[in-house]
Amino acid sequence: MIKLSIKTRILVFVILFEIFAYSGIQFFNKYIYKKELIALKHKEIQQTFIASTEKINNLSQIMERNVIDLAITGEHLYALKQDGFLDVKALETSAEKLLRANFSSFPQAIGGGIWFEPFVLDETVKYFGPYVFRYEGKAKFSWDLNTPEYDYHTQDWYRIASNNWGENQSSAKPIYWTPPYRDDAGSFSLMMTVDAVMFDNNKNPIGITTVDWELTTLTQFLESVSITENSLPFLIHQATGKILSYPKNPQLIMQQVETLPWGQDLLNTSKPNILNSLENIVINHNKYNIYFYQTQSGFIFGSISPLIDLEKEATHITDITFLIGSAIGVIFIILVYILMQILFRPFDKVLNLIKNSISHKEKNNGIIEVEQIDYSNKNEFTPIIKELNKVYEQVSSYMQEISKNNDNLRQSKYVIDKLNEDLEDKVALRTKQLADKTQEVLTSLEQLKNTQKQLVEQEKNASLGRLVAGVAHEINTPLGVCIMSASFMVSKLNCLNEKFESGKLSKNYFKICYLELNESADLLSNNLKRASNLVTSFKEVAVDQSANEFRHFKLCDYLSKIMRSLQPKLTQQNIDLKLIFDGDDFEIFSNPGAISQVIANIIENALNHGFNKLDSGEITVTATKETYHIILSVSDNGKGMNDETLKCIFDPFFTTTRHKGATGLGMHIVYNLVSQQLNGEIECDSKIGQGTTIILKLPIT
Repeated sequence: MIKLSIKTRILVFVILFEIFAYSGIQFFNKYIYKKELIALKHKEIQQTFIASTEKINNLSQIMERNVIDLAITGEHLYALKQDGFLDVKALETSAEKLLRANFSSFPQAIGGGIWFEPFVLDETVKYFGPYVFRYEGKAKFSWDLNTPEYDYHTQDWYRIASNNWGENQSSAKPIYWTPPYRDDAGSFSLMMTVDAVMFDNNKNPIGITTVDWELTTLTQFLESVSITENSLPFLIHQATGKILSYPKNPQLIMQQVETLPWGQDLLNTSKPNILNSLENIVINHNKYNIYFYQTQSGFIFGSISPLIDLEKEATHITDITFLIGSAIGVIFIILVYILMQILFRPFDKVLNLIKNSISHKEKNNGIIEVEQIDYSNKNEFTPIIKELNKVYEQVSSYMQEISKNNDNLRQSKYVIDKLNEDLEDKVALRTKQLADKTQEVLTSLEQLKNTQKQLVEQEKNASLGRLVAGVAHEINTPLGVCIMSASFMVSKLNCLNEKFESGKLSKNYFKICYLELNESADLLSNNLKRASNLVTSFKEVAVDQSANEFRHFKLCDYLSKIMRSLQPKLTQQNIDLKLIFDGDDFEIFSNPGAISQVIANIIENALNHGFNKLDSGEITVTATKETYHIILSVSDNGKGMNDETLKCIFDPFFTTTRHKGATGLGMHIVYNLVSQQLNGEIECDSKIGQGTTIILKLPIT
């Protein structure tokens, strides 16, 4: 437990009391003020939405009035044409002037036109749709949409009015609004089109007029409306549920509002002409209030506002109030502290006298010494000082005895420290000797590893050298036959040439020479192919062993090449080598060089140990494909091994024929290649007199 002086306890009590009282007052003020400020903020938000939606409604009404005026003008032009006052050419000129004048003074629209039904103006005119669009701030007139390719009568913005020509509306001029769409005629802007139906004097529909409203200006205005500092506005077309503006994620424009987590709730709760809200909506782990207002023209304008924005202003004011109050509290605490210093000054004087009467003397090895206190004042501290002086006398006598005992202890400690120093020297010496021995062992181990690595590489090179020697021996026979056949063919050709030069060449002799040369050519060709196959097999196997890379290859075809390159040495010892596999050849992705060296080392081990001193034998290589692995089995009918040899077959430097120069690394290399490079498994089974079987399990990829 912390011990506090009387002065400190009084000061702590004053501080805690002030903090508790001030915190209660601040909490009460902050709660009431924030509640009123948030209510005021809600009224401000409502007025902002009313003003913004009023602008949307006004723009919609302006568009509708303008398209109705165009429709009335279009009906008037039609009447003039029917009464013969205008021909088609004059009608085109009048329509152009009318549209240019209308849209030059109507910047809210990006375009519009007058679109007549087929052949109503003239039996030769199917398309009559003059159109004006805004380009670089000016009204441009165009007839480009009067083509069979565009066929404006089939466009959605035309068909929305021509489907019933306003029969379901009671107004004199039926009005239709298209859903929001992208302008595919050139600008690709987000827009809506308002249609007005034109009638003749008999109330028969003769076409429509259109005004195109580009929504970019509207959405930019709404995006500038901010109800709070970090609020994000949005605009939705209620009838289609499409998003028209969403700065938080512009990629959602023209997507359904239901793609937003709160979109369906917004549509379900939306009511016209009042401020609607969805509260405490979690978006990206933050809470938001969503305010929205449904306009008369079919839009839902809203804003996503973080909850912290609504409380920010109130929090700022209350924080300032808190800081001012805290400053007043600190000043009060300082004044209390100064007052307590004045009141506790006599007590501090006595306390200092007591502290000065107790000292640590360095010459006496830090022993505490006490001196009598000289206090001449007569007050409430005088009896305490007298009793304390009596205690000091007893303490002084005790300290003298303690000093003597300390001297004895220091002498004993000196002797022990001397012994410890001698012991540390001995330990340091033994540690150094042990470190030297350890370094020697590590150096020897590193040399042993390097020697082992060199022996492994020598064994791999020796295996490739034995393969070269076998192929060279085997290729001598076909090459000798080729030389003999070539010599015979040269001799025959010389004889044939002599007969021809002397004029003694008979038909019978020529035929005999031809048959002999043909036979020699066949013999030469067959032996050259035999030598070529041997060289090709040796080349691919030797290159793979040197390259040591993974690639795709046909397993059984590659095993055949390996066995063909090993055949010369097997033939010398009268050993039959067979390859067995189920079904068709299959492709694997592995290290062919490693597989080649593994098969070669296993077969060579069988020749050197399994068939030693035997006249003949048989080695069978079996390949089997499973779902994810291949199983390679190499079996021989040689002498076999006992259990002790079988346990050590994969150990490095283990051999039973060291007297013949064997290193004992062949099968150790096989084990390392299978387990490390090929990521496979290997096991061996053998018994005396029953041969040996080595099974490899390798992954297909």
